[in-house]
Amino acid sequence: MDGKQGWWVVVGVFLTITITSGIGFFVLPIMIESLIEDMGWSLTEISFGVTIWGLAAALFSPFLGQWIDHYGARRMMLLGTAFLFFITLLLGQVTALWQFYVLMFFAPFGSMANTYIPAAAVVARWFVRHRGIATGVVMFGIGVGGAIVPLVTSLLIQNYGWRLSYTMLSFVLLLAFIPILLWVRNPTDKDLNMADQDASADSEQGSLMDLSLSEALRTRTFWGVSLGDALTGTIFAIFNIHLVYYLTQDLGSNETATHAYSALQICIGLGTLAFGLFADRFRLRSVMIVCYLLPAFATMLLMPTSVVFLVFAFAIIAGFSGGGRNALFPVALYSSFGKTHMASIYGLSNSFFMLGTAIGPFLAGMLYDATGNTRLIYAGAIVGLAISALLISVMRNERL
Repeated sequence: MDGKQGWWVVVGVFLTITITSGIGFFVLPIMIESLIEDMGWSLTEISFGVTIWGLAAALFSPFLGQWIDHYGARRMMLLGTAFLFFITLLLGQVTALWQFYVLMFFAPFGSMANTYIPAAAVVARWFVRHRGIATGVVMFGIGVGGAIVPLVTSLLIQNYGWRLSYTMLSFVLLLAFIPILLWVRNPTDKDLNMADQDASADSEQGSLMDLSLSEALRTRTFWGVSLGDALTGTIFAIFNIHLVYYLTQDLGSNETATHAYSALQICIGLGTLAFGLFADRFRLRSVMIVCYLLPAFATMLLMPTSVVFLVFAFAIIAGFSGGGRNALFPVALYSSFGKTHMASIYGLSNSFFMLGTAIGPFLAGMLYDATGNTRLIYAGAIVGLAISALLISVMRNERL
């Protein structure tokens, strides 16, 4: 594998994820202040919408994984993009909190069907020697989308208001159909027969029997990496949803907070590339532990005082290592269980991650509304991230 056709698939998935993840994951955090001011909703009420989103994503993920294994990544990405278009369009029309909650329940079907799981599944089938960097390049699209879309959204809100901004962004989503149709596909038997296989990787991995979903569930690796990743997901969900709001309160400037948030997303993208390369060159388990531990140290920089340069230092370190998770986690699942049932395994594991996404912002929102103290939230994040790295350390190749 690792041939020219595989890299065109990477290009297609990268462009798709840049658009779909940027709009599907990173618009709401910029909308929060406008929703609070215009609709009169509290941070806790909006955070409960994120909880609904996370719970629905946890519900959908196992099914999506199985559907991707059965129908292919391309079909699911097309369906997910169409679904996300309608959800985003309707979000600009909400007039009541219950409508927001209904849309947040259905939104993750679109977001999950065209981002992490299908991207990881299709790339794993095309690459052997360069699987880490290929996955990193694909997931880099999440960082690019996360860096660009919040800035664009902020400008749109300033000029057109939040409702029209949602409408305009929904039509931007239609651009994602182009790379999916042009380049995203699974390798055919002909591609596999003509592939430039890496001999050492093939001899080492090819003779190993891939694990099924039920077999993976009986391993310590599945539970260790899934629960560890879920804790990290809990913390980063809080940062992704609330960080702009928290930093605005701490620093007194929404503009500075938005720039720090964009810096975090840019560094997530750069970290995705770097850790993807590290995965191909160094021992995967060691790289994983470092990747999951660094955000704990970064969060300590937010504790002493709200100094701007410390906030940006946090964004750089946490973003860099947080981005590494995007590249490394799919590679870890592939290395531990094989590619045959990877989407199904990833889908179920992602349910735990999404549960963290559901719980974290809601609890943090309640805590902040009750205390007005961001330091308590940061302290809890540090503990959770440290435990996450400990759980990740149990991973091994379960096919041996």
